[in-house]
Amino acid sequence: MSSGDGRIQQEDDDEIDPSSLGDWRQFRMNLSQGASSTSSEAAIDGIDLGGAKETKVKERPRSVSAKNEELLKKQNSKLAEEYMNGVWAHESALVEVGGLVCRLPLEAEIYRGKDSSLNQRLMDLLDSDQFGNVESGDIPNSLQSSASTGGAAASSTASPIQRSAEDSAPAVNDDSSTFSPLAAKTTYWYRGAERMLKEELESILSNADPSGKLEADKLSPNSMEMLQRYVDHQQNWQEVCLVVEKDDRLGYAKTLTINRPMAFTLSKSMGRLVLMGALSAENGQAVVRQEGDGKETMRLVKFLSAFENQCAVYVGGEDGMDQPGLLIHGIEDLEGATEISPGTGIYEGGIDAAIDGVLSGKYSSLDFRFFVGHRQYTKGGLEEAVRQSKYQPIACSRPLVLKQCIKLPKPLWHEIMEFCGGELKEISKLEFAKRDDLQ
Repeated sequence: MSSGDGRIQQEDDDEIDPSSLGDWRQFRMNLSQGASSTSSEAAIDGIDLGGAKETKVKERPRSVSAKNEELLKKQNSKLAEEYMNGVWAHESALVEVGGLVCRLPLEAEIYRGKDSSLNQRLMDLLDSDQFGNVESGDIPNSLQSSASTGGAAASSTASPIQRSAEDSAPAVNDDSSTFSPLAAKTTYWYRGAERMLKEELESILSNADPSGKLEADKLSPNSMEMLQRYVDHQQNWQEVCLVVEKDDRLGYAKTLTINRPMAFTLSKSMGRLVLMGALSAENGQAVVRQEGDGKETMRLVKFLSAFENQCAVYVGGEDGMDQPGLLIHGIEDLEGATEISPGTGIYEGGIDAAIDGVLSGKYSSLDFRFFVGHRQYTKGGLEEAVRQSKYQPIACSRPLVLKQCIKLPKPLWHEIMEFCGGELKEISKLEFAKRDDLQ
């Protein structure tokens, strides 16, 4: 066999049968919830590759928001029971269909992005004497030595953020854990990144003309990089995205942002948008996508009758917003639906059966989530965003994907981060502390 044939054979051997992922996900659930783990230099995602030694680790939380749980019970009692009996989430090294990718704060992006100039500047700042003083209350004296190079920086100054409808209700951070060495280290680098961001943005704004306009050619390369990252982060702040399609050979991926509510009731125009798509352009002229014959009109009438009083519609992403909405749910035997990946228990499609089911009383309108638009990645764009530490892949149980994000007391992003534990939990607490509307 030629070397070329050998490479082809190796590629085939490396492929994973999707039908095997169901048991794999169950195994990871058990691993994430267990009180013991293995530690080894040769381990991936907690799976020992040889020479492992069993060690005890702190169990991940089974509950992070009693108020969120009570809300879910009112919306979907069956899903709430599943949530209460086995909700879980943990970091993953790889992006996979049925899993999530969550947007990290800009501070974490800079700290984790080891190959960027901004990361090097942050490391230099953390190592410098000017950042060696601990402000009272940031890190307890007994834990200062646990941080990477010293104490925490000055208190944070919250940057402007985009608040979504899911965050409109007050919340209480019900975590009562003590301050740990991990928390000390995380607080230390986070405050450093926060300080660097503030100083850099102030420097950038000082170059604006009296009208507030910035000229790119007057900014240094470092300032331009910071500005681009800041704008990108603001546009995707605390996104939680479900991966619904992925083709590694083509470098293609498709995600739905699941925590950006668009509407909670269904008007006629919204119904047409979700069912048939928006205005489309043909030959340079805007035309309405035709409803068709009387059958299509009746379909729209039935859709409105089923969902007009209560319907959860979300902005799934900036791509394909002129296309019909995508239906996501957890109903296995819904006619016309397909599982997005074997073993996930997450299904796509079957809108006509969903309409009939709601009208007959078999299903509740909140058993379904509608998404207008999505986000497409080509040429390995999603993996690159992960590599740059913009997004963190997360494996999780399906209730976290299927539950509605309607005025959650604790926003979904924070809920998932806290279930993951570790550094992500500490990052969530620091981000939570910035939110005056959630105190």
